[in-house]
Amino acid sequence: MSRVLITDDSLLQRKTLSAIVQDEGHEVDTANNGREALEKIQANPPDCLLLDMLMPEVDGIQVLETLQSQGIRLRIIVLTADVQEWLKARCLELGATTFLNKPVKQEQLRKALQEILGTPQPLEAKCS
Repeated sequence: MSRVLITDDSLLQRKTLSAIVQDEGHEVDTANNGREALEKIQANPPDCLLLDMLMPEVDGIQVLETLQSQGIRLRIIVLTADVQEWLKARCLELGATTFLNKPVKQEQLRKALQEILGTPQPLEAKCS
């Protein structure tokens, strides 16, 4: 089971994304902002980071810059409503793996997680 850190300042987004990630069989941790995400990453790096761009205190670009400067490499899915090419290019330059536009569509997130983390093992609790 992979661990995914969801970083978004919106409680609704964190809950929505958490439900999708958990349904895919992954463990979830959350952070309210980039500062909190960086603390959690430094304490226990996740297998994948879902990262919002626009957040208070420390935004997504600052998180990517900090990770790069510290030599921390993660699989990162950037979540943003801002689809400007310069932002996408900068995020890729800083190590982002892929992008999803907000509002995130459930199937797009599922596909991105499968591509990045592989298909998780079926949960034993599931019955046919």
